[in-house]
Amino acid sequence: MIKNKQIPAMAMAALGNIIFGFSFLFSKTAFNVTAVKVTPFILLSYRFLLAFLVMNVIWACRPSLLTVRGKKWWKLVPLGLLQPVAYFICENYALQQTNTVLSAVMIALIPVVALLLGLLFLKEKPTPLQILFSILSVVGVVIISLGDSPVGKTSIWVFLLLLGAMLSAAGFNFVSRKNAEEFTSFERTYMMFLLASVSFSLLAFIENIHNLEGLVLPLTQGEFLVSVGFLGVLSSVVAFFCINYANTYLPISRSTAFSNITTVVSLLAGVFILKEEHAPIAFFASAMIIVGVWGVQHFVKKK
Repeated sequence: MIKNKQIPAMAMAALGNIIFGFSFLFSKTAFNVTAVKVTPFILLSYRFLLAFLVMNVIWACRPSLLTVRGKKWWKLVPLGLLQPVAYFICENYALQQTNTVLSAVMIALIPVVALLLGLLFLKEKPTPLQILFSILSVVGVVIISLGDSPVGKTSIWVFLLLLGAMLSAAGFNFVSRKNAEEFTSFERTYMMFLLASVSFSLLAFIENIHNLEGLVLPLTQGEFLVSVGFLGVLSSVVAFFCINYANTYLPISRSTAFSNITTVVSLLAGVFILKEEHAPIAFFASAMIIVGVWGVQHFVKKK
C-alpha cells in the first residue's frame, strides 16, 4: 500500500517545492512596495493568518479531516515551532545581512542533514548512490550561487542564523515523518499554521507597537494583497500540505531531495518573469540539480 503511494508522494514533493520556488518572487514583490513599509514579520503575519483561515474553511467543509479528541496534539508543537516559525525567523534575518552564496549553500544542505537524521533516528539507511546524487544537487546549488553573488565575509551571528534555518527545516521533515502514523497531512499542516499565525502576528504587533497603523496600511496596496494571496494559499496551504504528504510515504532522504528544485524554479522565474540575466553555467548547474534529485529517487535500496 505504501509503495503504491510513493509515486503520488514524489509528485507532491515536486509540486510543493516548485511552488516554494515562486515564493521568493512574490516575497520580493511585497517588499518592493514603496508606498508603505513592509517588514518580514508583517508579511509573515498576514501570510499565515490567511493560511490558517483557509485551513479552517476546509475543515468546516470536511470535518473528518481533523480529529480533535483522542490525540496527543502536543507532539506537533515542535513541528510548528521548527517550520515555519524558527525557519523563517532565522532565514529572514540572515538574508538581510549576508550574500546569497552562503545562504543558498546552507539551505541546500538541508537534504543532507535530513538524510543523517533519518539514518540516526528512523533507521532509514540511504544507498551510496543516493548519497552521491544528493551531493550532486548541493554542488549544483553552489555553482548557481557562486555565479550570481561574490563570496564575502560574514559574521558568526549570521552563520548561526543560517545554521538555525538549515537545522529547523531538516528537523521539520524529521518530526513530520516521525508523526505521520498518528497525524494526517492535514492535521500536521493545521498545527503548523496555528502556531505560525499566532507567533508572527504577535511578533509583528511587538515590532509595530508604537505605530499600529503600520500593521494595517499594507492592506491598502494591491501588490501586497496579491503577494499575500499567493504566499498564504499556494505557498503555505498547498505547498506545505504537499510536503507533509510526501513525508508520510517517502523516507526523509527522498522527500527532502526535492527541496533543491526550489533553486531551479527561482532561477527560471527570475529569467522569464523578472528578465534577470544568468551565466550559461547556471543552466548546466540546474541540470545537475535535476539529475541529483532523479538519482536519489531512482537508486533506492532493493528489498
